[in-house]
Order: sequence, then structure tokens, then C-alpha cells
Amino acid sequence: MAKKRENAQPAAQEAPQPMKVDFDAWWAMNEKKIPLQHCKEIILADFRARGLSMKETMQSYHDALKMYGVKLK
Repeated sequence: MAKKRENAQPAAQEAPQPMKVDFDAWWAMNEKKIPLQHCKEIILADFRARGLSMKETMQSYHDALKMYGVKLK
């Protein structure tokens, strides 16, 4: 009698996690798109209050900036 293979299904491949970037790197890439009246320190404080860390995905920072009330140009 043949034994049934356990877990005959192939292992599911995990989707790669989006790369996380440092806030300062994100700021350097986007500061020219953010209106001048918005200060880096104020935006960082807002992001921290929303629970973001200093390393997040680009999309997380963009979403938080949108919640802050700024749309990138």
C-alpha cells in the first residue's frame, strides 16, 4: 500500500515585501514636490503621531503625507 505524501501541494511562494526606506531618504527624494510652507520637522512629527517609524515603505509615507493634507506635485 502506497503512502500518501504529506503536503503534496508545492510550498506557496511568499510575495516579496516592499522595500523600506529611511524618512530622511524619502524626504530628500520628495522635498521639491512638497510646498515650501511645510517644514520637515512638522511633517516628521505628524508621521510619528500617526504611528510611522523612521523606516517605512514609500507608499506608507505618501499615504501619511496625504492624510497630513499635502498631495505631491
